[in-house]
Amino acid sequence: MGFKLCGTQYGGWMIDLDMIPEGSQVISAGVGEDISFDLRLIEERKCEVIGIDPTPKSHTFIENQKKLDNFELVKMALHATDGEIVSMYKNKRPDHVSESVLPDHHSVNDFDSYFAETISLPSLFIKYDNISLVKMDIEGSEYDVLHSLDSIPSTVKQFCVECHHFCSSKTIQDTHEIIKKMTTLGFDKFLEKPGSKKLAEITFWRE
Repeated sequence: MGFKLCGTQYGGWMIDLDMIPEGSQVISAGVGEDISFDLRLIEERKCEVIGIDPTPKSHTFIENQKKLDNFELVKMALHATDGEIVSMYKNKRPDHVSESVLPDHHSVNDFDSYFAETISLPSLFIKYDNISLVKMDIEGSEYDVLHSLDSIPSTVKQFCVECHHFCSSKTIQDTHEIIKKMTTLGFDKFLEKPGSKKLAEITFWRE
């Protein structure tokens, strides 16, 4: 396996590019303002990236890109269910982009929020039928999203998840439960991004 960091230290992920078929699709949930990972996949593997993000700052960032081919922005929040309206709590710092459905997330104001519509992974798996990789950095929603899954399409060989036990009421045990859940979904191998917090940025994969 040839796992290496693709993208910046902040926004990049440990993946094996050889496991990404050329022209395949990538779900990138939690776009933010660092798309170095997405751009690398577009450049190296000609991927079609489907970016999922409900935050206005991220929308502005993407829309201000002069040239961004093979990137589709879905202005919704990835969630366990479709069609819900959730509160997104704004970051305490106006220059930061991370926002969360968790009012106890350490980076957000629990009194300052806006509404966002949700979309689920099963719906995305139906709409896009050639997904090779899923990336989720969704500020605490990952726990509910992953526990809601019954299966992941066989085309998906790598699954990158940032777990937010270090900045919310979620615990390291909650993250261990995520690892167990991924094993039941066929992803029995994983590695951590060097330099990240313990079990915070994880790449799961299967043969």
